[in-house]
Amino acid sequence: MTASPATATWWGGVPAADVVADAHLLAAVDEALAGSGAGAELVCTHEDRPAPGSRTGVRIGVALRLTGEPADPAATRSALARALSGPVLAQAGSADDSADDQADHQADDASAPARTALAEAGSGSAGRAVRFPGSAGVTGRVTVADLVARTGIDEVRGLYGPVADGDVVETGPNGFLRPIWHGGQLVLLVEPTAGGVLKPFEIESPHQCCGGEH
Repeated sequence: MTASPATATWWGGVPAADVVADAHLLAAVDEALAGSGAGAELVCTHEDRPAPGSRTGVRIGVALRLTGEPADPAATRSALARALSGPVLAQAGSADDSADDQADHQADDASAPARTALAEAGSGSAGRAVRFPGSAGVTGRVTVADLVARTGIDEVRGLYGPVADGDVVETGPNGFLRPIWHGGQLVLLVEPTAGGVLKPFEIESPHQCCGGEH
């Protein structure tokens, strides 16, 4: 399982609409954590769906697994909240989550997407990884075996049939991979394309075709 043990530092946040896009989200997270003594090694987005009868639409939460505890957790959380333009909270029971904070979070519906993100990422039950261990070092064509060995991806799963360790995945020039949590593991969904090469089910530019020209 890719998720860290219970000692890992997890934070959840609620990004504003103009920060939800992957590139904007990662930039905001990295800017807020710069100089804090910690980084975000795993960044996942999660859908917080409303209760039946609610007038609130689907909202997005983000879960961050940090490389360690920031030198000043309170100040860093405040910086992240400003960068996301939304509330940020620490995983319940962590050293950075006080009893007062927990009571506030339970009463504050604005934090609901962050709580959903923390719960799903912590259990590995749902969510989409925007960044994961080893993701920065992947570009171009990579075998299934190398992806599993070199990154936090636990499994490469074919949508239309099994895949073998030697099968090749085209990750593109930017190494765009968005595995999802399923059963406590990060799973990359792939499908066949021309030449027997596999491609991720979620691609970076879904509106491009015919060699990138549209």
